[in-house]
Amino acid sequence: MSEEAQPLPNSEEARTGSGEIKDLTPQETPQSEQTRKSDLPAPEPPSKVVSLINEKTQNDPSGVPEKYEFKLPDGYAMNEETGKEVDSLFREIGLDQPSAQKLMDFYIAKSNEAAEAPFNLWTETQKQWVDEIKADPVIGKRLPEVKATVSRAIDGLGDPKLAADFRQAMDITGAGNNPAFVRAFYRLAQQVTEGHHVSGKGPSEAGQQAPDAKPRTAATTLYPNLPS
Repeated sequence: MSEEAQPLPNSEEARTGSGEIKDLTPQETPQSEQTRKSDLPAPEPPSKVVSLINEKTQNDPSGVPEKYEFKLPDGYAMNEETGKEVDSLFREIGLDQPSAQKLMDFYIAKSNEAAEAPFNLWTETQKQWVDEIKADPVIGKRLPEVKATVSRAIDGLGDPKLAADFRQAMDITGAGNNPAFVRAFYRLAQQVTEGHHVSGKGPSEAGQQAPDAKPRTAATTLYPNLPS
């Protein structure tokens, strides 16, 4: 049924209790929350977050040099291929010369630490071994004797070149300071080297006579067959 064909309200429905005519204008149906939201314009996407380095480059593109020039420590050199890779990377990031130098200094410092770490560990280990040998209750107080005995055993190999090479190997590897090596080699050296030299004072006089005999005089020594 069309709006024109709708029946009119009776007189009682069209008036208020005080007799005033009611407002019969059709009311607009409220829209739902979802409908109202859909009528709103879509929000703009958030702006892209730009890092500090890129922001600086974008604001000042002239900060990137045509060629990076680095100050390197004495004795440190960068090969040509690595230099090209560094230049390309820093240029892509957009670093200016001072920032690039800071990164290079940081890299060199960390590289040196990594390169020196094994040597520092080796040096500290050698020191600990030497301290342990000196504190050993058996060989610590007899260290000069231990060195002499081991040296005689090495020289006793009968091959000067082999002896020299063996000593060099102990120095290079640090085995000559290892407590277990020193203890083991000292025991082996004691078994293959001669004992201490015998004094040349001659036999004991007491060993040439009976235990109950009187001490010999000069005459009886020269003439043992003379009656006493």
